[in-house]
Amino acid sequence: MGVLVDTVSNIATIVGLVRDILLLLLLAVALVTLLLLAAMIRKLFATVGDTAETVQEAVKKISENVVEPATSNTGAARNAGRMAGFLLGIFSGRGRKNHNRS
Repeated sequence: MGVLVDTVSNIATIVGLVRDILLLLLLAVALVTLLLLAAMIRKLFATVGDTAETVQEAVKKISENVVEPATSNTGAARNAGRMAGFLLGIFSGRGRKNHNRS
């Protein structure tokens, strides 16, 4: 009977050691996976930052080359439009026979 108890005890010890070794290997694999994932996420954030910087530069150039010139001459464009309307009104009104505005 003592031999059977020793054999069961030895098997339980071996199973416990194998379980502990497998758990340590699983934890090592999880740690390596986590580190690789963190490195990939860091690269992704760097790429997003570079893309945002490129977009910011493009928007700044568009603003400098399109928006600022378009908004800087609003008074001149308004005056030119008024002048064109005035001249068109004078020249189109010459041929009318009835000057009543009813």
